[in-house]
Amino acid sequence: MTFSRDTALGLFAMALAGAYLGAGAGIPESLLSDSVGANGVPRVIGYGLATVGLVLAARSLWRPASTDEDDNPAGALARAVGLLAILVGYLVIVERVGYPVSVALLIAASAAYAGAKPDARLAAAAIGGAALFWLMFGKLLGIPLPGGIFG
Repeated sequence: MTFSRDTALGLFAMALAGAYLGAGAGIPESLLSDSVGANGVPRVIGYGLATVGLVLAARSLWRPASTDEDDNPAGALARAVGLLAILVGYLVIVERVGYPVSVALLIAASAAYAGAKPDARLAAAAIGGAALFWLMFGKLLGIPLPGGIFG
């Protein structure tokens, strides 16, 4: 077992989640609130952050210390700039081609950039992920999304 930066980051994320959940609990309920309530989204974010922090910390305790390019700040910066370029590309096309197509391209490009093999499984994951996000945000939550070529 090793105590790494991932362990520290996971513990920090859990502490931040606790503070966020505490602050969210202080949001007063309104007579006009829906079934989720005013603090529903902060609770989801807080519990999600706590879960990710716990997984990151636990995983870092049971895996060997990394010796790959993650310890190279220049390599990490280059990877971050590459991901930022993919995100900027998404922002440029989302209004023109619409949310479902642009999110599918974003998922595929991000996965390929991370090393996924461009094959039918990647295409299925990108299309399925885009459909899931569209259903969740556009239909379930009723958030208006850019239609692009679909209207």
